[in-house]
Amino acid sequence: MNKPIIISPKTINELLDEQLLIVGSNVKIEEGVILCHPTRDGIVKPVTIGDHSYIRSGTIIYSGVSLGKHCQTGHYVVLRENTIIGDYTVIGTGVKCEGETKIGNHVLIETQSHITAYMTIEDYVFIGGFVGTTNDPRMLHNRQWLRLKPKHEELKGPTLKKGCRIGSGAILLPGVTIGAEAIVAAGAVVTKDVPDGCVAMGIPARVVRQVPKEEFIDPTKIIKL
Repeated sequence: MNKPIIISPKTINELLDEQLLIVGSNVKIEEGVILCHPTRDGIVKPVTIGDHSYIRSGTIIYSGVSLGKHCQTGHYVVLRENTIIGDYTVIGTGVKCEGETKIGNHVLIETQSHITAYMTIEDYVFIGGFVGTTNDPRMLHNRQWLRLKPKHEELKGPTLKKGCRIGSGAILLPGVTIGAEAIVAAGAVVTKDVPDGCVAMGIPARVVRQVPKEEFIDPTKIIKL
């Protein structure tokens, strides 16, 4: 009988001793968290967690992830390799981030949203629950799940500019840009860029009006969670 290879995660003390975990002051990590999970290729790089951050049980944080100060994860969050997260950002329960993505300061990603690889999410972005993001326009793989792309074609996730808001259940296709202070309505399917300060809704999403200036993000009034 073939026996599986058991890979046991390292304890927090082991990671600290090996300098694979760098934590700031007053960091809370609940039981049942897996830190510095190796990549598919076995690469292990340090994980950094900033001051006053809170990592809840069930969270899995891969190699090379960095969280800023005052960050929070909900339960059963997955942060894949080389995800970079700024300060005061909240990653809600069940969110999956596929890695190689940069997430800014004061970002809120709500429950069960999927953050694809190779995304850029700027400061003050809101992402509602069950949002789907994509990065592969041709959906190609072979039987070994290896990419079969021309050299000129690369994976590219959406870009979410400062202060934009994405409604629950929206789908963002590969490479689209959601402009600063723009709003994507719940359930919309975004196939083209949304200009700054516009509201887009529908399938496919179309611009229907402008966002009133008084609804723009005022950083001085942001509540620091």
